[in-house]
This record gives sequence, C-alpha cells and structure tokens, in this order.
Amino acid sequence: MNAQLIGVATTLALSTLSFGAFATTYSGECTSEPQAKWMSIADVKARFEAQGYSVGKVKRGGSCYEVYANDKDGKKVELFVNPVEASVVGQAGKK
Repeated sequence: MNAQLIGVATTLALSTLSFGAFATTYSGECTSEPQAKWMSIADVKARFEAQGYSVGKVKRGGSCYEVYANDKDGKKVELFVNPVEASVVGQAGKK
C-alpha cells in the first residue's frame, strides 16, 4: 500500500511541476469587446487544431482566452488569444 501511495504522490508531483511552466499570467489586454461577441471555446479550440496544434484546454483568463496546447513540433505552449478573432496576442515565456 505504501508503494502505491508513493507512486501516486510522485505522479501528482510531476504533473504539478510540468503544469508549473504554464503558471503565468498575461498582463496585456486582449479585447474590450463584450463577451457576447466572443467566439465559443469550442470554436477557438477547433481553429487552433486546424492550424496543427494539439489543444488540451482553452479557458477564459481576464479579457483573453488561454490556449494550452502542443505545437506542430510537440512543444508545450500557452497562448493568449483575442477571444473575438482568435488571434494570438501573447505567449507564456515570450515577450
């Protein structure tokens, strides 16, 4: 039982560390348009998948959508996206 708990704890710790690379915020403004004009999360996800991304999650963050994905080369990316037109306005780790 202890070995099993250690395995679960290790897996949880590693997944938390890998997510830590995405634990950033974007200080810019993506849009001032009302949410009624925003694309749906499903549409944004579909648009990025059509561009070759493997999208894990899209979530709302302030005036942006945050797209958590792997790019065409398999590299993890966190993109900050204008929710009205799905254009990338920023990327975690890049200025």
